[in-house]
Amino acid sequence: MCWSGEASTVLATIGFVGAALEYKKAIAKDPTTSLSEIDTDGYLSRHRLRALTLGYFTLMELLQAVNYIYLNDPGPMNALGSFLGFFHISFQPILTIWFVVSFLPKKRLKYWFIKVTVISTIASVMFLLKGIINPSLPGCFAIQCTVGNGVLDTLMGNGAIGCSSAMEFRSYPGDWHIAWQWAMNSCGYFATSGYFFVAFILPIFLGGYRIMIYGLVMGPLLASFLTGNPDEWAAIWCLLSIGFLIIVKTPVIERFMTVKHESWKDTFIWLKNRLRSDST
Repeated sequence: MCWSGEASTVLATIGFVGAALEYKKAIAKDPTTSLSEIDTDGYLSRHRLRALTLGYFTLMELLQAVNYIYLNDPGPMNALGSFLGFFHISFQPILTIWFVVSFLPKKRLKYWFIKVTVISTIASVMFLLKGIINPSLPGCFAIQCTVGNGVLDTLMGNGAIGCSSAMEFRSYPGDWHIAWQWAMNSCGYFATSGYFFVAFILPIFLGGYRIMIYGLVMGPLLASFLTGNPDEWAAIWCLLSIGFLIIVKTPVIERFMTVKHESWKDTFIWLKNRLRSDST
């Protein structure tokens, strides 16, 4: 394994510092008005939303650092690490879409925030329901998940990421990071579809297609190239997300990701005028 608990601890420390700096921007008082971003925007404060997202994903890295202690020691703590990883991932759609909307103009952010929070919460509940399996329940809730042969094959629908054939929660050393196995039912396709819809389809409707493409390349696609183990893919994706969130704070990248138009109509008008000016 290339990664370690010490490396996760260092990355978690960097992540928490980054989250604190983001939150500091949200509470910093404007010298002219004596008001902070939170004072004026409340729950729509963009730096607060980014701080919450970075802090939440950093919690995952802290969890992984502790998980390394029990990685080669099968038992309750080993299983708990795997379960907490599953639980954390379940709620990632909410924080992911909050991060996306933080780059929208204020008017568009205000219009979409409650709507996307409701949609992402539904996706999170759907993901959590993958952990319910009982023969007395109807449909896919009574059937256990199918183990995939590899990351790409599993993503194509042939199996479930992190599926445990023994129907247990387990952590073990992967190719270079933690691998998790989860006890899940066979409803995973629908639940995972909800997760991917929030992470990679919904941002397009909001106008945040740039950050969606960046997140897709730097997250699941890169993770699929780094490991062929479907049990390890989720942990690596979470690890890469910390770096992704920190890199986005680079001023030039932040400016590129920020949506400048209040609506798609304004975007098309701008594009139309831009093409006209280029043609002349």
